Amino acid sequence: MFPLISAILATLLVGTVATFFAGRYARWAALATAAVFLAEVALLFASYTGWPGYSTSLVPGFADTESYAWISLDWLHINYTVGVDGISLALILLTAILQIATVVYSWGETKRPAAYFGLVTLTCLGCFGVFVALDVLLFFLFWEAVLVPMFFIIGYWGGPRRRYAALKFFVYTHVASIVMLVGLLAMVFYSGASSLDFSSVYASARGLSPVVQAFLFLALFFGFGVKFPIVPFHTWLPDAHVEAPTGGSVLLAGLLLKLGGYGLIRWAVEVLPSGLHIDQPILFFIAFLSIAWGSIVSLAQRDLKRLVAFSSINHMGIVLLAIALDSSLGLLAAVLLMFAHGIVSGLLFMVSGSVHHEYGTRDIASLGGITPTSPALSTMVMVGSLASLGLPALIGFPAEFTAFLATYEGLGYWVFLPLGILVVTAAFYLWMMQRVLFGPPKGVPAEAHDVPWYEGTGMAILVVFTVLFGILPGLLVNVITSSPIRGFP
Repeated sequence: MFPLISAILATLLVGTVATFFAGRYARWAALATAAVFLAEVALLFASYTGWPGYSTSLVPGFADTESYAWISLDWLHINYTVGVDGISLALILLTAILQIATVVYSWGETKRPAAYFGLVTLTCLGCFGVFVALDVLLFFLFWEAVLVPMFFIIGYWGGPRRRYAALKFFVYTHVASIVMLVGLLAMVFYSGASSLDFSSVYASARGLSPVVQAFLFLALFFGFGVKFPIVPFHTWLPDAHVEAPTGGSVLLAGLLLKLGGYGLIRWAVEVLPSGLHIDQPILFFIAFLSIAWGSIVSLAQRDLKRLVAFSSINHMGIVLLAIALDSSLGLLAAVLLMFAHGIVSGLLFMVSGSVHHEYGTRDIASLGGITPTSPALSTMVMVGSLASLGLPALIGFPAEFTAFLATYEGLGYWVFLPLGILVVTAAFYLWMMQRVLFGPPKGVPAEAHDVPWYEGTGMAILVVFTVLFGILPGLLVNVITSSPIRGFP
């Protein structure tokens, strides 16, 4: 069998190195890498063999698996083991889409473009590695590899407080990573797993006592939850988003937040079911707190970027709620929500960046009536906002509807709490559109115009997928629910 996953990793690695050394042609090298990556991901979808009843692979429940001995000691066996299932495949597609959209949108970057586009490609390489790694050490190496390029993207290309924001992002997420690593290694050694491979850990850790599982689950939940982020460990997110360049914000919200959700599902929920059951009330409390806090604080924001950042806390709280339900429908909803949020938040951060580029401000109160001046940009604002509040025929609707259906199935009338908060979500996006897009022109400089072609094209890529998967969500649902190891029918 052709090692397709390793070939994709090699493509991203070679593309990253080439982009760093491409000089003034760096954007072309990054675009070529992103295009080849997207084509390879399409091939990975086309050749996917994870459907129920299909031929088995090296790791049960996964397809396109590869495993090679890496470090072999008497007491420790570490392998290069990679593979995909329906959950990781959906998030890999999200990575490919956001990479090419970010490269195109950032085409006009003039401040050390080789370094910038190289770091963007390196970030996507790390995210892809996290989604395919099936060994604890390999997973952790890719996980940490993502922090470095994002630290430099924020710290060098960001706004006035970029160094503070970059350091805060790094400290928060790195401390959480240490706790996560301790939890993973404790899970391996307490369970007596024969290696650090997912299949060995999965088979051994599920036999741990419920109390041990509960403590391990809490350690992993903290490690992954800070990246989500969960309240009260969310304060790094608004600062990082506001100071990051637009491309950095797209990758941060669209991909890095999803690493937390994916890691929680893969290494905690699947491996420690008794721990999830015991800790479920804690997850419900934090999920409802994050949903409410993200929505209410968003209402108070004047900065367009901060509004989108706090709304991300709200949406990721719904993801945590769906995961905590511990049901196949809840798991489907969580992955759909992560995919939808990745596309929509990426579009909204691009919109925020373009508004700032064209009008010199992101202050909602200082803007008004920009539609006649920037009709294409205004269209993107409306599509992103309406998708985020869950309008039918856009990608947010099937994801949120599935989440509310799973919540009603698991918690009954408690579903009215997130449904009520959805009204608040709709309120702050409708308020923002009414202030910025309509009415008499306000804060519109004489030289203002519509977005340049590259920014418009980058946003248009995300709009296409927003509509495509909003109308045909089955394209994702069939893939996500393909792995019987996840409890899907």
